[in-house]
Amino acid sequence: MENSENTGNWLKILIEKLNMPSTAEFCRKADLNRGLVDKLSKGMHSPRLDTLQKIKNAFPETNMNWLISGKGNVLEEVQDDDEMKLLELFRAKIKAEGNPRTIQKYFVSVEYFVQDQREMDELETNATAQDVKDQDLMFYRMQLLFLQYRRHLVSNLLNQASNTGSLITSSIPGQKEKYSNLLDHLNNEILKTVKLIADDEVNIPEKTDQDVAPETSLDEEMSEDEVREMTTRIIQEVDEALILAESDPLPDPKETLEGVYADQSVEAPLSFADSFFSPDRWR
Repeated sequence: MENSENTGNWLKILIEKLNMPSTAEFCRKADLNRGLVDKLSKGMHSPRLDTLQKIKNAFPETNMNWLISGKGNVLEEVQDDDEMKLLELFRAKIKAEGNPRTIQKYFVSVEYFVQDQREMDELETNATAQDVKDQDLMFYRMQLLFLQYRRHLVSNLLNQASNTGSLITSSIPGQKEKYSNLLDHLNNEILKTVKLIADDEVNIPEKTDQDVAPETSLDEEMSEDEVREMTTRIIQEVDEALILAESDPLPDPKETLEGVYADQSVEAPLSFADSFFSPDRWR
């Protein structure tokens, strides 16, 4: 078996790359006969596949492609069990779906996974320091989870607007800026929630008497089970609304102006939709 770039000295190169203290130590770890290793080092004959497999098993960081062909890097990064499991889950549960939107959402979730957890941990720490009651803390947790979920959705939309350049996103001026501003707003709201900052502690326009709703106490109005039930219901409703929105087909062009004009018998506005959404217009 020929190693195109390392014929005659490939084994010496490998032993050096592995930082082995001696050839004897390499033989011991790989469970190879010293006489065989010496012959391989001198290029007296090519290694058999079972010999290469022994080397790979003893030193997983060795690049099998390099052992066989002499091409590529001598060593490669080794994935631990957790990395292998994550890769298998991605291939089986995400990539196998063949849906680019699912893959994009997965990337967004992974991107924010650690940040979401850190924010929740910081919220718990701040609540302990400020002696926040358990039921109030439940409300803050619910609010943070909801804001984080919205951040995922907006980030996904922003990525789509930036990368795909679809007709819907690219044809609307300022769409990316709108999503970016909304993302900044959500991050600010998340920060306020984590820091347990009330709206009256930041620069928010004063509300009139008509805007101010009667204040209620979570302790008086809602039990812990009720708060938990409400949290579950909100998340479920958001999920169902998102699934419905994504599964709905695009409307007929004429429907885009229905309900806009009081007199639906007027033909001009509706006929305008035909010309506006005509394929020839966007060629």
